[in-house]
Amino acid sequence: MRIAGKAGMHITESTARGHEALAERRAEPMDVNGPEGARPETLLIVDDVPANLAVILAHLEDQGFEIAIAQDGEEALERAELLRPDLILLDVVLVPGIDGFETCRRLKASASTREIPVIFMTALADTADKVAGFEAGGVDYVTKPFQLDEVVARVRTHLAMHAMRRKIAAQNAQLQREIAMREQFESALRLAHGALEQRVAERTVELAAANATLQEESAERKRALAALSESQRLLRAVIDNSTAVIYVKDAAGRYVLINRHFERLFHVTEASILGRTDDELFPPAQASAFRAHDRRVLDARTPLQAEELVMQDDGPHTYISIKCPLRDAADEPWAVCGISTDITERKRAEEEREALLAREQAAREKAEAADRLKDEFLATLSHELRTPLTSIVGWAQLLCTGTLDAATMRRGLESIARNSLAELQIVEDLLDVSAIVSGKMTLKAQPVCLASVLRAALDTLTLAADAKGVSVSLSLNPEAGKVWGDGGRLQQVVWNLLGNAVKFTPPGGRVAVSLDRVGATAQIRVSDTGEGISAEFLPLVFERFRQADSSIQRRRGG
Repeated sequence: MRIAGKAGMHITESTARGHEALAERRAEPMDVNGPEGARPETLLIVDDVPANLAVILAHLEDQGFEIAIAQDGEEALERAELLRPDLILLDVVLVPGIDGFETCRRLKASASTREIPVIFMTALADTADKVAGFEAGGVDYVTKPFQLDEVVARVRTHLAMHAMRRKIAAQNAQLQREIAMREQFESALRLAHGALEQRVAERTVELAAANATLQEESAERKRALAALSESQRLLRAVIDNSTAVIYVKDAAGRYVLINRHFERLFHVTEASILGRTDDELFPPAQASAFRAHDRRVLDARTPLQAEELVMQDDGPHTYISIKCPLRDAADEPWAVCGISTDITERKRAEEEREALLAREQAAREKAEAADRLKDEFLATLSHELRTPLTSIVGWAQLLCTGTLDAATMRRGLESIARNSLAELQIVEDLLDVSAIVSGKMTLKAQPVCLASVLRAALDTLTLAADAKGVSVSLSLNPEAGKVWGDGGRLQQVVWNLLGNAVKFTPPGGRVAVSLDRVGATAQIRVSDTGEGISAEFLPLVFERFRQADSSIQRRRGG
C-alpha cells in the first residue's frame, strides 16, 4: 500500500484513510519474539522531487514494503510521529523549509521517533557532508543516481539490525525482571531461615514452593539465553552474508570480529586473525592509513566515512569505509566497527570519464589554436599577395598614361617584372606547402655543392641587402664537399633563410652565413643582428601556420 504526500503525487488509496489505517497498525504492540513477516515493514520516503520518488517507489513496493511519502522536512516530522515507520529514507536537500540534516536531528530529539533508523539519499560526494549526516543521527547513505538493488539491500540490512536491537533490548529487559524476581525470592528465603525454629512445618511448605519457583526461573532463564543465542546467530548470519567487508577492532587495533567476506578476500580465518592488528596483515602504508582512520573515530567519538586503498590478489582496490565507535556500559568507546564496500569499478569509471573529458578539452583547445594560427597566416598571406600586386597595378596605370619618359618607363617595367617574380614565388611557395601537407612533394636527389647553393642565394639577395644597408658575410669550409639532396629545394630553403634574415635585420645590421663540416654531415649557419626568435617559440617553428608575431611580419614588408 502506498500513502502519498502532497497534491500531484499518485495516490492509490485515500490519503486520510491510508494514514489512519497505517497508524492503527503501527500502534499495535509488536511481538519482538514473533515470526518474521508478521506484518510488512513500513518505509517513509522524504524527497521534494517527484522524479526521484518515482525511481525507487515502485521497486520498494514490489519488494513488499508499505510506503509513506513526505515532500518536505515538516511533513516528514508529522508523518513519522503519526505512522512510526520502521525506517526513513531521507533526502539531504529539501526545498523549501528545513533540510534533511535538521529533519534528522529533530527526529532523533523526539522520544517517539529517535529509534527509527534514517538512511540519507544524496548526490553529495563530499566526506564532510556525509559525516554531517552521521552526526545528525543517520545510519547510512545511498547515493544518486540510485542503484535500486543496493538501496533494497541497505534498507533490509538496517531493518534487520534495528529489529535485532529491539529484540535484544526486550530480552535484556526480561532478564533484568527475572533477576529482580530472583533477588526477591532469595530475600524471602533469608527471612524464612530466620524464623525456622518457630515455623518448621510452615517453612517446609514455603521451601518447597520456593524451590519450585527457582526451578521455573532457571528454566525460564535457559529459554531466555537460548533466545539470546538465536538472536546472536541471526545477527551473525546477516553479517556473514553481507557483500561488504565487516570487522570490529578494539581500541588497541586488535581484531575481535570479521565476516566471511573478509575471510574470502584476504585468505584468513576469523580464528587466525583474532587478536592480530593491521600491521601484521597489511603493508605498512595501508596499515598506517587504517590505524589513522580508526584513531580519528575513537578520538572524535563519531562515525567517519573515508576511501581506503587495499591490495588484493588482482591488484589495488578502492573501498569506501564507514567506521563508527562502539561504546561500553560507561559510554566510553572501546572498539571500532567498520563496513567497507569495494568501489574500484566505479572509481575507475569516474577516472576514465575525467581523462576523456580532459582529452576532449585539450583537443578542442588545440583545434581552436590551429584555427587562430590559420587566420593569422591567411591575414599575412593576403598582405604578401597585395604588396607586389599594388606595385604592379600602380606602375601599369602610370605606363598606360603615356606621359612617362624612357628612364621612368624602364624603372616601372623593372618593378613590374620584379614584383611579378615575387608574386610567382609566393604562388610556388603556396603550391609547395600544399604538396607537403598532402604528402605529394617529390624530391630529385643528386649530389649538390652547398657552396654553389649559398653563393647563388647571396647573389639573388645582394641588391635587397645593399638597399637596406645590411652587410652580408660568407664563410665556406672547402672540406664540406657535396651532399645528397634536391638542389632546387635546398636553394629554396637557403634563399628563404637568408631572405628572412635580411628582412628582419635593421638597417646597418649584419648577416653572417657559414658552411662547415660536422662529422659526416654539412652544417649551414645563418645568424643576424635582428630581433631573433624567443626560446619559448623555438619548439614551434616547424608547425603549420606558426608565426612568432604576425604584426612584425607585416611591418617588415611581408
